[in-house]
Parts: sequence; C-alpha cells; structure tokens
Amino acid sequence: MSEAIAIIATCDTKGEEALYLKQRIESYDMDGLVVDTGILGQPVFVEPDVTRNELAEYSGFTIKDLVEAGSRGAAVEKMRDCVHAYVKKLYEEDKISGLIAIGGAEGSVIARAAMDALPLGVPKIAVSTIASGKHLFSDLIGYNDATVMHSVIDILGINTISRTVFNNAVGAIVGMAKVKSEASDKKVKSIGISMLGTTTKPIMGVIKPELEKRGYEVLTFHANGTGGDCMDTLADEGFFAGVLDFSTNEMVANNLGGLHVAKPARMEAALEKGVPTVVAPDAANILVLSAEEALLSKYDGRQKYYHNPNITLVDTTGEELKIIAATFAEKLNKAQGRVKFLYPKWGFCSQDKEGLALWNPDGNPVFLAELKKTCGRISPSSKSKPTSMMMNLPWSHLRSCWM
Repeated sequence: MSEAIAIIATCDTKGEEALYLKQRIESYDMDGLVVDTGILGQPVFVEPDVTRNELAEYSGFTIKDLVEAGSRGAAVEKMRDCVHAYVKKLYEEDKISGLIAIGGAEGSVIARAAMDALPLGVPKIAVSTIASGKHLFSDLIGYNDATVMHSVIDILGINTISRTVFNNAVGAIVGMAKVKSEASDKKVKSIGISMLGTTTKPIMGVIKPELEKRGYEVLTFHANGTGGDCMDTLADEGFFAGVLDFSTNEMVANNLGGLHVAKPARMEAALEKGVPTVVAPDAANILVLSAEEALLSKYDGRQKYYHNPNITLVDTTGEELKIIAATFAEKLNKAQGRVKFLYPKWGFCSQDKEGLALWNPDGNPVFLAELKKTCGRISPSSKSKPTSMMMNLPWSHLRSCWM
C-alpha cells in the first residue's frame, strides 16, 4: 500500500493551505499528493501533483467545459464527478492510502465526492467551514466512514487557529494511515439488518443471537434516511451474505415526506444483486415528522404519538398505504435471488397495537391487499404468515431464507 495521502483542495483559493498540509504530512515521512479541484483560476502558492486539467480530461471534459457549464452549481457537479473518478483511480492503482480535504461550501461538496470514491476503512478526513450549525450533514458525509472537523474560522491562509486545526487534522489522517488493521484469518459472513427503536427488541433478543449461533456477524443500520442507504451501499459492494430489511419507514418518507427520506433506489441493491433478502414493513404505516410539521392542518384528525421533543409519529391513510405498498412491490419485483416478505399481522410498529396510539386494524390489510395485487412475486391467493414484529418473531420464519 502506498504511503501517500491525497490532499483535495481548490488551489486557486486554498493553495497556501494545501501546501501547508503537504509539508506537514511529509514531516511524518509520508507523501502528500495535492489534487487541484479549482475551476475558475490558476493554483496559487502550490504546484499541484494532479492538476485541474488532468482531473477534467480523465473524465472526458476540459476546464473550459466546466467554466461554461451554465452555473456555478453545474460546474461544481461536473468537478464532483471528475474528482470522484480520479481519486478512485489513484486508490485502485495503489497510489494513495488516505485522503484529507479542505473547503468551504462548494469545496466541501467536492470533498464528499472524493471521499465517496474510497471504500470502507480507508482513512478520509474533511476540514470544513460548514461542519457545524444547521448545515445538512449529508453534504459532508454520505454513506462512508469519513471524519469531519470544523475549521472554526474561514479557510484563508495559515494563522494561529488554522495552523492548530490543520495540525490536528494531519495528525489524525497520518495516524489512521499508519495504523495497521487487526489481522484475522477468520472469514466472516455478515448479515445486514435495518433497525429502528420499534424493532430493537426482537432483533437483539431473537434474531441476532440466532444468527450468531450459526456463525454470522450481525450489522445493524439505523433506518433514518442515511442508515438504510449505507446498508444498500455495502450490499451493492457484495459485503453481505444476506439482508433483513426489517425497518422500512424510509419507503414512507420517500413517498410522503418526513425525516427519514433516503435515496430513490433504497432497498434495491440487495434485491438486484441477488443477495438473499427478507423484507418486512416495520414502521411502514407511519409518518415520522418533526414536532412542528405534525401540527400542520393537513394532519388534523389523524392519530399521533409523541415520540420525543423533536419527533411526532402520525398514522397514514388507506390511500397512502396503497402508495407505500406499491413502492414495496416495485422493489420486490426487481429481486434477482431469494426473497421473502413477512407481513406483521399484529401491527407494523410498537404503537400499532390495540389500545395504543397508532392502532390501525383497518389500514394494514389495505397495504397487504395492494402488495399482493402489484407484486409479481406474491400470489394473490397466498396467505400471509402471522408474524409478530414486536415481541415474539418466530425464528423459523427467517431461517430458511439464507440457511
């Protein structure tokens, strides 16, 4: 493995800082490889190891193409594609063992694309002006294991504060790059499971122990709009022996809005790769909304559950459940391997029980009827197995799926 760290920076405005990072990395007997992601101007203070022209040309563009893209945003989008492709090339050619990026708003978005090009476990750090406050964190970290540091001040030259922040960042990236992974000859078979609070008990109490007894490693992902996408990303990379997509509220958010919006292709990776998959509609009949949004008049008259000071759960209508079920069917119809769907006869979430806040005995059968009608992998006359998602999930309903 190379002993070089890629330094991602817009060198027309951050050249001085890129040079400082390069010198500090080299003081630890590692090479610093400056990658210029600037678009509008020539680099200052530093001579990049990879020029902006090289980046553009590798992806079939010229810098003129980027400058004349039509808007600043369009130019940044093209540069994102260029840096992603080139960083992936550098890693695959064993020319870098980690990455550090610096930037403001646009630079951080470009840095995200560079970090996304590196697989899980490869060190990656972004020092950003927007790594705080109310900025969307997904601009900085998508579905990777990046580390993000707040620059505290705007990135403009080397001074008392920037020097301190950059030194810590360099120490972190060099340390991570030099640490050797724990050696293991054991081949681990991993199962990915989507999880929310409503499914924690059966997963931890029944499913995880049963899988571990059979030699599987269980990896859970919080299905909050990011976790599900992270699981899909790993499934696409062939990381799992099987997937249990048990907590699927992201399907609701993708159709109706809320806090758990994921990628449009959520759930499809494992199915299209032929990974043995079990799907269940846990929490797929509720909207997860901010406390403020739940007060909107369009939700008047609906059943609601106060989850915490920031989140309110709201039930769905029959027509909304048809839309959600159709989305499940669309995904399941893409399956290229073994897949099973478990229908939770006694409720889709912990509050969807008789006497509790989100009890919906009339709505849930509407979901199942629509799923049977639109999913080619489910016979309209088939009978669903009664499965309790909350407390007593029978292991026998799962074991045949990938055993």
